[in-house]
Amino acid sequence: MRPATPLLLAFLLVAAAFVPACVNTSGKNENKAANGKTAAAQQHVPEQHETVPAAAEAEVKPVPEAAPPAAAPPADLVPETPPPPAERPASPEEQTKKTLEPKPVQAAALPQPKSEPIEPAPAPDNIFPAKEQPAPARPAAAGKTPEAAPPAKERAEAPAKEPREAAPAARDKSAAVAVVGDSLAVGIGMTLSHRLDQTGVGCHPLGKVSTGLINKRFFDWEKRLNELVAKEKLSAVVVMMGGNDANNSIAGKQPGTPAWSDAYREKAESFLRIASGAGVKVVWVGLPAMRDAAYNARVTAVNAAARDACAKIGGCAYMEASDLFTDASGKYVQAKDIGGKKVSLRAKDGVHMTMTGYDLLCGQVLDKLSATGALPAGK
Repeated sequence: MRPATPLLLAFLLVAAAFVPACVNTSGKNENKAANGKTAAAQQHVPEQHETVPAAAEAEVKPVPEAAPPAAAPPADLVPETPPPPAERPASPEEQTKKTLEPKPVQAAALPQPKSEPIEPAPAPDNIFPAKEQPAPARPAAAGKTPEAAPPAKERAEAPAKEPREAAPAARDKSAAVAVVGDSLAVGIGMTLSHRLDQTGVGCHPLGKVSTGLINKRFFDWEKRLNELVAKEKLSAVVVMMGGNDANNSIAGKQPGTPAWSDAYREKAESFLRIASGAGVKVVWVGLPAMRDAAYNARVTAVNAAARDACAKIGGCAYMEASDLFTDASGKYVQAKDIGGKKVSLRAKDGVHMTMTGYDLLCGQVLDKLSATGALPAGK
């Protein structure tokens, strides 16, 4: 019986080694089978999904999702409260509009201007505005001694003061001259006003371009003269007009014809009676010779009618101007030798005068006013 014991032990040892190997092998086989079933399940599509028709999938439209920004950071790096987006730089058009928009004015920051007393405006019916009179000199305060003169050295270093213009002579309200008529009267009014300012005689230059006695739709000289003599104290009225009338017909009568001359003389008489009825003297200045021959013929008819009208109205004196602007034969001249120097007397249009021509004619008008007694002696 003892010899069999070692053999039994050896058999048991071999059996013990064989049993774990079988257990491990069966476990591996079971794991392989499970893994194979899982793979087959993943690759196999259930039967209910295979039976869904394709049309049903087409009817279900997925909701469009907003496209993420091109440079969107990963989701795990985005902070819980993202910072506000950076302000977009303004375009050139927006910058220009912002620059040109008016800025609000801060009224509180502006200094308040001091209010000064405002003189009342002249009444509408005043024809000539009153000229500003110099303020009277203020008397020196009592007990105040005059300041001492600066030393000679300071006086020498002080800059020399510019000489003041001579103040115009005091106005003689009883002697005022008004100048009326067309654009030629504008030039006479300018020069006459300048000369009379030095003598203290008032002058009202009222010449108006494109006017006359015929066309009253633009300006009515009869109405204006009525207002003038009613509101102003005048010693004389200087009239120079007819340049525009020489181009206008009267009731179908053509300028330059005898019938037109008679009609224009009547208009001139009606105009002159306004001044004569107010006791105001009139000096009618004839038109100068014109360069255009046809126009000069019509101007000659105007002068003849005015001269005849003036001869019928008391207090009116007619003065010829053509001799100053013509040569020895009575023809139009552009320039003339005066005092050994040739000077231009007429404008380029051959109608109006240069300032030299107006000034020479103004000297003759002043002589005529003095001869008729319209100006005080010594003026």
